[in-house]
Amino acid sequence: MGFSVSASTAVIFAGLFLSLGMFYPAVANSYERVQAADANQADRALDQANSDIQISTVSTTGGNSAVNVVNQGSTALPVNKTDIMINGEYQKRNTVSTDISGDATTELWLPSETLTLEPSQTLNSGDNIRVVTEHGVSASTVA
Repeated sequence: MGFSVSASTAVIFAGLFLSLGMFYPAVANSYERVQAADANQADRALDQANSDIQISTVSTTGGNSAVNVVNQGSTALPVNKTDIMINGEYQKRNTVSTDISGDATTELWLPSETLTLEPSQTLNSGDNIRVVTEHGVSASTVA
């Protein structure tokens, strides 16, 4: 074997070493991103499994409509990501006032607490009401 064969072999191995040096970080970063996404998905699935709500009462008297919903799960839910639909029609958040045990400033709905939703639309007897949480867990009733 002459010098040219040894030199060309060294150049090939150096090229492979450099290419693997560039390839590995790209693969490692992609793998870490996939792992983080899987962990986030598992956390969301756990939160959804631990979420449960129940509509306890609906008030349609005196023009003051109110829907009381109890957080029966073990997950704290954000009030500003809880929606109400009346007869299949989404009620914009700025048209629904909310409070938890008389506190209208709190944004966190803890387990066993009752959230009161007061839509600006008057509820009538026979209206279909659905409350949906951040995780897609919902409860429905007929007023």
